[in-house]
Amino acid sequence: MPTKRSSHAWILTGGWSGHDPEGVAAWTAERLASIGIESEVVRDLDRLLDADALDALSLVVPNWTMGSLGRDAEVALVRAAERGLGLVGTHGGMGDAFRGSLDYQWLVGGQFVAHPGDVCEHRVTFDPGSPLLGDLPAVELTTERYVMLVDPAVQVHATLTFGADPLPWLDGVRVPVAWTRRWGAGRVAYLSVGHSVDDLRVATLTTAYERLARWARGDRTED
Repeated sequence: MPTKRSSHAWILTGGWSGHDPEGVAAWTAERLASIGIESEVVRDLDRLLDADALDALSLVVPNWTMGSLGRDAEVALVRAAERGLGLVGTHGGMGDAFRGSLDYQWLVGGQFVAHPGDVCEHRVTFDPGSPLLGDLPAVELTTERYVMLVDPAVQVHATLTFGADPLPWLDGVRVPVAWTRRWGAGRVAYLSVGHSVDDLRVATLTTAYERLARWARGDRTED
């Protein structure tokens, strides 16, 4: 039976400090508020063990680079998503969280493995066929570019294309940057940009995030 959900989100915040989890949490709370979602910053992962609390949420926002997630909490989160909880997140806070939690990684739909060239110039392009993001212009960035191992079941909405520097065998390889997926009754959306809050404040990327969050919440029908 579908659960009745409020317009409320948890921003799971912690992990490696290099991704400025507190700054990203503050930015996320602002963006969620702009689309009508109240949020709470949660720093205790054992809160995930409360199934009733999860079933009352619209969204969980993983913002916890690396770190570890207890098995019971991992199972609780995955099952809550299957019942209809949405997930949305960015960069390492979601795509490089909980490296030892394979079911979490499967739920997300992908996992960070490298950023060749570290911080460098690159271009994010949006698939013109995407009903969510296809009208957005390409974005030029100087930041980390993520190589992601991605579940083929996801719907990719944006990519970047690697050049020959620093690894010539990657020349021309396209890597997903934004995707969505279904998980039972739940929806999951991810954007790999966000090494710093300044990346997320780029207007086009802010718009992309807000659309992904709306979709994950369930108030957009497009895939």
